[in-house]
Amino acid sequence: MHAHSHGRSPWLILCVILLTTVAASLNQFKVPPILPLLMDAFHMPAGQAGLLMSVFAVTGLVLALPVGFISQRLGYRSTGVIAVSFIVFGAAAGALSKDVGTMLGSRFLEGAGMSLLSIICPALVALWFTKDRRGKAMGIFATWVPVGSTIMFLLAPVLAGRWGWPGVWWFGCFYALLMGLLYVSMVKPAPREFENKNQVTREDLLRVLRNRDLWLISLLFCCFNFVFLSFVTCSPTFLFEVHGQSLPYASFLVSLMSLFAIVSCPLSGWISDKLGSRKQVYVLPMVGMTFLLPMAFYLSTEMFLPYVIAFGLISGFAPTGVFAAAAEVVGDERLGGLAMAIIQVGQNAGMLLGPVIFGWMVESMGGWQAAFWTLAPVSAIGAGAGWIARVR
Repeated sequence: MHAHSHGRSPWLILCVILLTTVAASLNQFKVPPILPLLMDAFHMPAGQAGLLMSVFAVTGLVLALPVGFISQRLGYRSTGVIAVSFIVFGAAAGALSKDVGTMLGSRFLEGAGMSLLSIICPALVALWFTKDRRGKAMGIFATWVPVGSTIMFLLAPVLAGRWGWPGVWWFGCFYALLMGLLYVSMVKPAPREFENKNQVTREDLLRVLRNRDLWLISLLFCCFNFVFLSFVTCSPTFLFEVHGQSLPYASFLVSLMSLFAIVSCPLSGWISDKLGSRKQVYVLPMVGMTFLLPMAFYLSTEMFLPYVIAFGLISGFAPTGVFAAAAEVVGDERLGGLAMAIIQVGQNAGMLLGPVIFGWMVESMGGWQAAFWTLAPVSAIGAGAGWIARVR
């Protein structure tokens, strides 16, 4: 382990990286718990409201590969500062917005920040940890999405009840600002960051871009985010409109899914290291989702509780396997930024398409039943792509 030469424990750095990246997921998931309030405030139908989640991914999809190249030269620490700044300014602009256009623009900025953080932070983790401990580290890091979403599913309805929906946006803004200051003070260049930097050639970068297995893993992650974001974004509204549940209770039920994912992410990292396999950790959950997701429409309100617990436990495995596999499949940790950029192409494509297509299915193509059934073939495609990839 190289961290001792820098006087900092890699596990401490991991905690700081995790808390900083939570700023991205926290701001991303502030929409679903109060979506009916936002639909009313901005006079949006369900299909258009889905854009509040999907536009978050547009910037990430556009910037993923350029950011991957830039981070290799600029450095992960400096790129992280830029990323947090985007989130802070985006959240502030959103809190002050008076129309849909301004709100969508602010989500575009927040999406840029999330894209940068989701590229550089797993690459940083890969640099701080050796292969035999990387699965555990990535498992802990992978909790950044469920931690952020759990916080917002629990807090957003309360904050909105006290200060209206802008109060939720200001909370996200101040959290990102505080974590940005922590990141600057604690995260120094990783032990192997830019080690022999000049030896990273144009041919190395092109080799990463041509890596077939990396793109297959990215396709799996696209499918995962498609189904996960569709379910998380729309389930509170489904429970509110179809089952007649209060918005706070509906948000609480969905938050349980993220809460149990927080448990399963580190567990999956430990299992991955023990098995010596990344493929099993990310393929089997996608197979399970193929059968599990269509069932959501047919459940009673009482059955939604065990359902979201099971879904949360399953959903924590795939991101851990994907992050660990991507860091290893290129064969050089120094190229981790570009490898994660390719993974983010898939992630952001799924984030962009999922909520919009799901909302369109609800509105125009058969309602909630057809929408939930759409998630099954998407999960199956992801499982197939992950299985074909030549990953240990």
